[in-house]
Amino acid sequence: METPKNSHIEEILSSLDNAKRAEVPSFFYTRLKARMEKETTARPSWILRPAFALAALVLIILINAFVIFQSNQTKDTDSGNTVASTLLETESMQSLASEFSLNTDNSTLLELNQDSK
Repeated sequence: METPKNSHIEEILSSLDNAKRAEVPSFFYTRLKARMEKETTARPSWILRPAFALAALVLIILINAFVIFQSNQTKDTDSGNTVASTLLETESMQSLASEFSLNTDNSTLLELNQDSK
């Protein structure tokens, strides 16, 4: 069963019969191996040096301690300011209520205070 397609394939495959093997220049593999080894040992990473790693670790610990200390200090300050800010809000609501002739009993102020939060 010789078809034109099969004959074309046979023609292409037979063209490879006359092809010669590629020749490698002298000492090619030796030079290639030396170049590959040189690239892998060329530069050690400065990040992996113990002095840098220790300095980075100490810096991260100091930053964490500072943030934790500041957040604790802010919480203490906020708890003291909460009472003062609530009183200030109540006074401002009372002054607004009296200015606009609103009912000034405590239940209305409590509702206004809860709605604002």
